[in-house]
Amino acid sequence: MENYRVLNCITGLNFGGAELMLARFARKLGETAYSPQVLSLMPPGPVGDLLERDGVPVASLGMAEARITLGAFARLPSSIRRTDSDLLHGWMYHGNVAASLGALAIGRLPVIWSIHHSIDDIAAEKRLTRMLIRLSARLSRGTAAISYCSRVSARQHEALGFDPSKREIIPNGIDCTEFQPRQDARQRLCSMFSIPPERSIIGNIARAHPMKDHEGFVRSLAQLRQEGHDVHGLIVGAGHEEGAARRLARELDIDDRLTTPGPRSDIAEFLPGLDVFLLSSAWGEAFPLSVGEAMACGVPVVATDVGDCNWLIGNDEMISRPRDPVGQAAVIGRILAMTADERRNLGLAGRHRVVGSFSLEKYTESHIRIYEAAIDNQHRRRGMQ
Repeated sequence: MENYRVLNCITGLNFGGAELMLARFARKLGETAYSPQVLSLMPPGPVGDLLERDGVPVASLGMAEARITLGAFARLPSSIRRTDSDLLHGWMYHGNVAASLGALAIGRLPVIWSIHHSIDDIAAEKRLTRMLIRLSARLSRGTAAISYCSRVSARQHEALGFDPSKREIIPNGIDCTEFQPRQDARQRLCSMFSIPPERSIIGNIARAHPMKDHEGFVRSLAQLRQEGHDVHGLIVGAGHEEGAARRLARELDIDDRLTTPGPRSDIAEFLPGLDVFLLSSAWGEAFPLSVGEAMACGVPVVATDVGDCNWLIGNDEMISRPRDPVGQAAVIGRILAMTADERRNLGLAGRHRVVGSFSLEKYTESHIRIYEAAIDNQHRRRGMQ
């Protein structure tokens, strides 16, 4: 069986949904005929360590900021040539553009893009992001395929000029052996974060960013406290130690009911210990990895109606409007009022849905299919020359 080298181009390798998806995908891809490598535009963060631990080579352009400068562009072709890759796979806007520009600079290699963002209102995006999206729309015709992790995201990007003929819907894949129910997870979680075990723990995993609406998460927590529920919030991710959620918790006098430990790499060990996972995002989500991971762990999930959350969860009763913390608190309250068996069955139904439809194996198989098609097309074009 012939082996092929795939170079994955990504903005950076700090903790984030797309970055972790790449790490898990690369580990799985390494078991196939496709050998993964990674080029980070920015200096590698902690996800780079995870990749190298799994034997995936990681290189960097060393960009100080997430933008393609003239200096970085000058280094890009030689960085790609050194990998001797057969195919380029971009991740997110910066990585996608870098993959396409790199392929143009060194002679056409097949390029696959991955889109992990939804665009409810392009005016809400940063100026640089808007520029990249418009540039990407022009470059999209030169790709072999565009992998969208969300159906909603595909429609939104195509409305902005992305080539619809390149569409591939490949929802994020969950490693259901890593993320699964664990009997000791509750005790581990409470011990790890010093949370009183009698409290119902509502969790969220995401970096601090306005689109995640962690202030809404805190307001839902306060509403549940007001209704008499003995709840505790846990937000895991970068930027929360003195972020907006922490400040609001102090204002609402529930500071002792919120734990913000920063980013962590051991999510699978304590995630199954949550009583409810709450996705409070106001916009920008496509197919949130954290939601699928919580479901795989058998944790009931409540989410806003953003991106493809409704499709992922598959239960309208668990979906609420964005920026509606009172509505989200009402859904959580109904779950907390269930018996232990009812909550367990609700969580297990979510796990069965992820195992059946959104596994890492399916994600990998789907990408191998478009890799094969891209390389076959490249060979046919060369044969015609």
